[in-house]
Amino acid sequence: MLKKSLAKAKFPTDAASWKTFGVIMCLQIAHDLPNALTATMAPTLFIKRLGMPLEYLGLFFLPFVVTAFKWVWAPMVDNYWRASFGRRKSWLAPCTFAVAATYILISLVQPSMDTLYVIIGLIILKQVFYATQEIAADAYVVENVKPDQRGLGSSVVWLGKEFGQIIGSAGLLFVADIYGWSPAFVAAALLFILFNSPALIRKEPPAPEKALQKARDGGGARLGAFLKRRVNLHVLAIVFAVSFSVQMPVTVIGPFLGDKGLTLTEIGIAIGLAASFGAIISLGVASVAITRIGPKRMAIAMLFVGPLAAPGFLWLAASDAPPIIAVIGVIFWATICTAPTRMVLYAARMGWTSDEQVGTDFTFQQSTWFLGYAATGAFSGVLAAQVGWVWFFIVNVLLTLCALVFFIRSYDTIEQQMQKIRNEN
Repeated sequence: MLKKSLAKAKFPTDAASWKTFGVIMCLQIAHDLPNALTATMAPTLFIKRLGMPLEYLGLFFLPFVVTAFKWVWAPMVDNYWRASFGRRKSWLAPCTFAVAATYILISLVQPSMDTLYVIIGLIILKQVFYATQEIAADAYVVENVKPDQRGLGSSVVWLGKEFGQIIGSAGLLFVADIYGWSPAFVAAALLFILFNSPALIRKEPPAPEKALQKARDGGGARLGAFLKRRVNLHVLAIVFAVSFSVQMPVTVIGPFLGDKGLTLTEIGIAIGLAASFGAIISLGVASVAITRIGPKRMAIAMLFVGPLAAPGFLWLAASDAPPIIAVIGVIFWATICTAPTRMVLYAARMGWTSDEQVGTDFTFQQSTWFLGYAATGAFSGVLAAQVGWVWFFIVNVLLTLCALVFFIRSYDTIEQQMQKIRNEN
């Protein structure tokens, strides 16, 4: 009988495990809190206040192309570190301060159409350091979550992301709206350091023995080891399909709500509070459901639950000036219906890596996720401009259903192939 790579989730009973989950949550908060500025506030400001055409929206998603190609240097992060400092902390620490420094630089450039490309360039530079740190952070997560706690681990990861959205959207967007561009990016720099601090202070567990042995033998992580396994290409295809479809509304939510007359503060409340609290409720329920029925059956359930978010968005799209309370309600409900899709994929992916090069394998997956994000960011602006908001959301529902079917039909095959690889090693 096949031993599933994603074991049944259970709650830890020891304090050390809960401390680990706390560190993991802080890492995710740090990684998601600045996104409200670069992916929501900045394009919304340029479109709404500076007259940038909607077709230029894709410029703000060019930095995610950097993240999509971070697999190129992922083996370097897996293979080189100072043992006295920690395998993952050797990269987490310098990159944390480099990211913060670039936010300070961005704060010094006042937004205008003349400085648009300077700002985009600085965001791309920031993304190089951010992506490198993320390689180490993702490996830290996978290596510190036990196989029988992956359901809970994926819930902690996504809850951290949502708390990051709350702080970033409701907090940083408020700072941007009231105090301006520069204070918002300075605040982002300080918060990024703050929430990365627990991982930098905590003593890091030793690297896996397989990785140490390969390093001693002169082997180490290799891109070819990932690419030669056809199952990994299958995984990447699923990741891209899900990312491209489920991230479509995320890429346009700021301009969409701005087009409906909402201020930056109102957008921050709608995205940061309504969406995040909806996700917290939804992910809490989903973590229990995954424990009981597994990722595949949970994905089947999402085929019926996910589309329930569509009517509210279609109503907003057809409205001229919807009241803020209605916008909050629609986004809250939509997030409850759709948030588990990301968690289901993440929980499965935690078991779809090889033990000896976790950082490289998971980075390939994450890079593909951000490639899908960048692609849908460019596509969504053009689609919305050409067909309007109503048809945009209809197309999104159809693409998301197709991606879920792809995941469901592929799940058992991938599980069998990954277990075979583990048995051979």
